[in-house]
Amino acid sequence: MAEALFDPVLLRSFGDSPEDVSRHLQAELDALEGHLGTRQGDWTRVQAGREWSPAQELEHVLAIGRAGGKAIHLLLSEKELRAFPQLQGELKEGKRQTPDFARPSPDGLAWEAWTEAWQTHRQELEGAAARLRATPERRLWHPYFGELDALDWMRSLVGHLRGHRELLERSVTP
Repeated sequence: MAEALFDPVLLRSFGDSPEDVSRHLQAELDALEGHLGTRQGDWTRVQAGREWSPAQELEHVLAIGRAGGKAIHLLLSEKELRAFPQLQGELKEGKRQTPDFARPSPDGLAWEAWTEAWQTHRQELEGAAARLRATPERRLWHPYFGELDALDWMRSLVGHLRGHRELLERSVTP
């Protein structure tokens, strides 16, 4: 059995209760959306010190969010949980590496398409947050944090949103 690379207790900084986590989610969604709206001028330019453009960064965030959202949806359902391989995430120089399914395309999301894609994604996450609860008896493997319940999966998505928002904010060139 694989071991978690990070202690899931770290995720508690994104809220203790489902309501707290939902508030953190809402704040991060608002902040990232607000920031993305300022990036038209460099939308497809790879950022200094980064591998991706804002267009690619968002495409990645959406891919991770969809995958995490599916995990949350399954954990909140009554569907049987089947065993699947517990693949550990990869670290390179202490940084988590993007899984292949979430690597962005060479061009990323088109500027003209980002708001619609974002709104769809946002609604899906907000819908999951509205039903969010702890599911200690139902857990799924996370490649970096190990076995997580629905509440911790949502916390991980909030952390992911925050991390990428902060990276994008730091990448702005005056």
